[in-house]
Amino acid sequence: MSLLKPPPTAMVVVCRIGSRFVALPMQTVVHTSRLSELAPPGDAPLVVCGIVTLHGATVPVIDGRSLLGEPPGYALDSHILLAAPDIDQPPEIGLLVDEVISLHRVGPDGLAPLDHIDGISCGVVRDLPQPALLLDVDELFALAHGSARD
Repeated sequence: MSLLKPPPTAMVVVCRIGSRFVALPMQTVVHTSRLSELAPPGDAPLVVCGIVTLHGATVPVIDGRSLLGEPPGYALDSHILLAAPDIDQPPEIGLLVDEVISLHRVGPDGLAPLDHIDGISCGVVRDLPQPALLLDVDELFALAHGSARD
């Protein structure tokens, strides 16, 4: 879901992971909550820190810190964002973040294109007090399910 030229009403969920700010397209975030418990990931890709069951869906959870190359540091009071290809679908992945900051309407010139950063980012939301990497949700789905694209 590369979102390089958003319409004037594009909304993103802005979060903090470690010292970095990231954003996800709002139409893909189906639920946010505090992490209550995390089951062991079993035979999952390294970026997956566990499995969570929320609202009847069992999904792999990506450790946002590991994703961005920072040391893992999540706690059970961390936030989890459940994401799906579309808001009307059940969640496919969870993303563990340190803090959910805000919803933000991206202006017509608020997104700068960016070459993929390790296949996880498709732009920078620059019309924020602190720029945020716009995460490529399709790439996150692929990573969580062990089928990362080149």
